[in-house]
Amino acid sequence: MDGSDDAHGADNLVPGLTSTRTGQREERTEKLQRWLWLHRWSVIFVWVPTIVSALYYFLLAPDLYASEARFVVRAPSRMQAVGLSSLLQSTGIGRAQDDVFSVHDFIISRDAITALEKKTDLRALFNRPEADFISRYPNLINDSRAEEFFHYYQKRVSVAYDATTGISTLIVKAFRPEDAQLIATLLLDESEALVNRLNERAHDNAVRDAEIDVKLAEDRITAAQANVLSYRNRETLLDPGKTSGAIFETLARMQAELTSTRTRLAELDQNSPGSPMRSNLETHAAALTSQIDGLRARLAGSDGSMAPKISEYEQLILRQDFAAKELASAMASLESSREEARRQNTYLDRVVAPSRPDKAEFPKRLRTVLTVLISCCLAYSIAKFLLAGIREHSQV
Repeated sequence: MDGSDDAHGADNLVPGLTSTRTGQREERTEKLQRWLWLHRWSVIFVWVPTIVSALYYFLLAPDLYASEARFVVRAPSRMQAVGLSSLLQSTGIGRAQDDVFSVHDFIISRDAITALEKKTDLRALFNRPEADFISRYPNLINDSRAEEFFHYYQKRVSVAYDATTGISTLIVKAFRPEDAQLIATLLLDESEALVNRLNERAHDNAVRDAEIDVKLAEDRITAAQANVLSYRNRETLLDPGKTSGAIFETLARMQAELTSTRTRLAELDQNSPGSPMRSNLETHAAALTSQIDGLRARLAGSDGSMAPKISEYEQLILRQDFAAKELASAMASLESSREEARRQNTYLDRVVAPSRPDKAEFPKRLRTVLTVLISCCLAYSIAKFLLAGIREHSQV
């Protein structure tokens, strides 16, 4: 009898225990529901995004390898001594800051993408099997259009400039270490090619005007020489000045000989007026006088004389000499322009070659999740305070 009573008592206790546990679970469920309803907005706008981001970054997000390279752009004629620049300046070399930013803009430009695609399948490098459907290209956000690829490319390639040292840091992220290193190397190669093109353009711009001046001076001296040659052929004279000098010498000798002849005639008139030599001396004096008059007329006094020919010839020679001096000045200016252009050449030097990473540095999973949490908390708190202020204001 006692055993049967105990059994019946246990049977009576089990339903009560079961109902108690069920009631406790229902109570906990109701509390959870009340808490969720009370904190529904914080759950929706803070915890759900945080949990989703944590699930993605810790379970789905692929590793990204970053290849880092450092370079400096410098020009001998542009010196600003700061940090590393003071060392460069001591060797006669300074930074070309304007060209630095030109290289930076090129690295993250569409032109860089075009240059890279000529040497490698850039899109395939960002569509590796290791990548997930969000981080690869194309993805849910970026489609296959060139503009979308450009925006995706800017997320994978970055370049920064240190104003203290003058060194630029290039970072390329890819799903494989060799891909990141390849892209960084090609970007530096294309940047060097860009700097060389800028040098050529600057050199051409600096020298072009000087070369034009030299060409004009050469044309002028060629024309002056042609005019001199044409004059000599027309007048059958190599140098009217020298010809005139020879005529002057001949005229002087004839005048001296005429004076001597006249002196001898005067002596004959005094000593022997009837001498038979008088007739010969008079004839010789008359011939000398005629020749002297002819030589004087040849030198000056008529349109065919040497005086206008000498004047024209001297003008031609003066123009030729002026053109020669102008050509010499233009040649000196051209050489100076070329030397100045060489001094202004810009150079891109690799301080650190593109590395091949052996460890994935991105994404920063914990940091990213914490950033999402903090950002959501701040946004939620601000929105909550704003709504509270609006309610308070409306009640007033």
